[in-house]
Amino acid sequence: KTNKAMRNTTTPAFLLTFALVSCGKLHHNIDAFNVASTSATKRRSLIHRHVGVSHIPDELDLGQNALSTPITSLLNTPSSASTLNPIQAALTKYAMISYISHLCIALPMVLFPTFLKNKVMMTLGLQTKSASEHEALRVSQKCASTLLKLIPFMNLQISSPHMQEQAGDEDPVPTIWVSNHVSMLDTFVFLSSDEQLRGKNRRPIKTIYWKGLDSNPICKLVFSMAGFIPIDMAANGSGNPNEYNRASFKNMLKETKRAINEGFDIFILPEGQLNPAPEAGLQPVFGSPFAIAKSSKRPIQMIGLYGCHHLWHADEETGMKVVGRDVKVKVFPPCTKEFESAEEFIDAFNAVVGTFGASGEELLSEELDRWLT
Repeated sequence: KTNKAMRNTTTPAFLLTFALVSCGKLHHNIDAFNVASTSATKRRSLIHRHVGVSHIPDELDLGQNALSTPITSLLNTPSSASTLNPIQAALTKYAMISYISHLCIALPMVLFPTFLKNKVMMTLGLQTKSASEHEALRVSQKCASTLLKLIPFMNLQISSPHMQEQAGDEDPVPTIWVSNHVSMLDTFVFLSSDEQLRGKNRRPIKTIYWKGLDSNPICKLVFSMAGFIPIDMAANGSGNPNEYNRASFKNMLKETKRAINEGFDIFILPEGQLNPAPEAGLQPVFGSPFAIAKSSKRPIQMIGLYGCHHLWHADEETGMKVVGRDVKVKVFPPCTKEFESAEEFIDAFNAVVGTFGASGEELLSEELDRWLT
């Protein structure tokens, strides 16, 4: 679907064509691996239902703690009042569309030489598949961050002191990363800021995505080269439980376990869908990060995202009605607390990340320590 806001623009067809292709789909590449034992959360659109795993084939069992019921249900609230005048908002909007459009052109150009080199190296046995996937993702991230410097349509503020402390660590701790999900811009933010968020010596990372996104050639190129893990599901309309191809579901579980064994970090969005009202708190949160962290004996690292919805709102009626340019990303202290259950993780995620996502401000240090240590 295209946003109504985009239909009303006078953007040249060259830019708009790429924007329509990328904006409607590329944002899903970091969407979550979520599991719930209850029926799926109500989706507001086909875009929303493409995110996450909210229903499991009955005969598949991931263990006692793998399933968790969402505990939060929030009403929609309007976006914050605009901090930009009409001219600033219009210029920001066109710059944003230009950034996404040019990224769709630049990514194939920079990834093609990488593909050829890695193909030769792997054929000669001089490079592993995992190393090739990691290199392809690094190239994509460098492309996204460089282009953002050339087209700075947002004021990106990154706070990651704990990652900076690990900047000299040659072997960072394998981690399960979790974040809130507020906008279709989230993908571009994480892609362009990964080095600042996780450190220069960060580990390779993999995410789960809906296989239907492979119909977009840009998505398929980036996802396949980076080794992201697909899952196939039926396009059965919004508001209905997700229905997955059983073979694809089993393969996704196998590939996730393999990625962990190969040393990849895992990135998950526990809400499982775009949040149309971040100011009201998080969408229902699922406990799959707890299950994955417990089974892999890895710590959970929380990230808070605020402000992307002021540029591109999850509500299709609002869409690209720009009301602000400030985007904040916060890496919280590592969780040294051992969660006893999925519900305990969910409570902590709602308190820590939900507060930041609603206001752009974190909890007081004493309260933060209570949830994370």
